[in-house]
Amino acid sequence: MSERLGAERHTPTEWSQDLEDLDMEIVRQAVICQVRLFDPGVIGHVLNNNTLVCGDHHPTAFETLRGLLYLHFEMQKELTAAYGISSAEQIIHRVREHLLPRIGEQMDTLFQPLRPAG
Repeated sequence: MSERLGAERHTPTEWSQDLEDLDMEIVRQAVICQVRLFDPGVIGHVLNNNTLVCGDHHPTAFETLRGLLYLHFEMQKELTAAYGISSAEQIIHRVREHLLPRIGEQMDTLFQPLRPAG
């Protein structure tokens, strides 16, 4: 019996599903906290436990969001180690493309940088 170790225990399809599930939960927590994840520097602030990036105060959701972001980056690291950068990037790209229509306007408002008025 050959047991796969580490990140290789998952197929690319399993990785895609796991990342998709994780990213959907990240979006859900970000919406609860009103955190605009893709504005410049915001992810760093979340990882540094800076709640000033929240539009709405929800300590439990923010802590969950922070932990999920760490998990997301760890999964990307494991995926890259198991399948290489090119394959990992393809899987991550497919996940994001699959999520876009499912998230809809939340993705548009949450993940697009604020545009200056005027």
